[in-house]
Amino acid sequence: MRSIRLIPAVFLVMMGITSFGQQGTLNIRGIWKIESVQMVKPDGSNSTTIPLQSQVIFAKSYYSFCWTSDTVTARSWTMSDSAKLARMNQTIVNTGTYHQKGSLLTTKASFGLNPMFTNGTATFSCSMSKDTLVLKGLSVFSAGQIAHPVYASGAHFVTRLVKTGQAD
Repeated sequence: MRSIRLIPAVFLVMMGITSFGQQGTLNIRGIWKIESVQMVKPDGSNSTTIPLQSQVIFAKSYYSFCWTSDTVTARSWTMSDSAKLARMNQTIVNTGTYHQKGSLLTTKASFGLNPMFTNGTATFSCSMSKDTLVLKGLSVFSAGQIAHPVYASGAHFVTRLVKTGQAD
């Protein structure tokens, strides 16, 4: 009689273990808009940038990461060198391949606006709440294994992205 009562309890425990493993799946595939980029210093102080234009795409094993906080209001195909430089200093662009294992994401850039990052890697821890993806930077290295200055100083970036669509 006692063993019959244990069967439902064992079944419920096994169901809980099985469903826990399935909930751990984090799907980053999609099209995202960057809500904010925060630099966190080793002492805990931080500064936040709100990109005015952005798009991040994770599709199959490829990614594209583009954003700018540039506020240029001029509308002309011809830009002055100072306007180009100002925009470049406020813009991040890189694209390449990515690998995700659980909540760990590693990107490898096949192109970077900053040539130092071409063939470099960035590693992030990922978390998600509803339609918001949070990427906490763990490391960024050039192809020659030179650390990005922010990470070399002990600081890191936290990027919040909101899903805007599906990627094929």
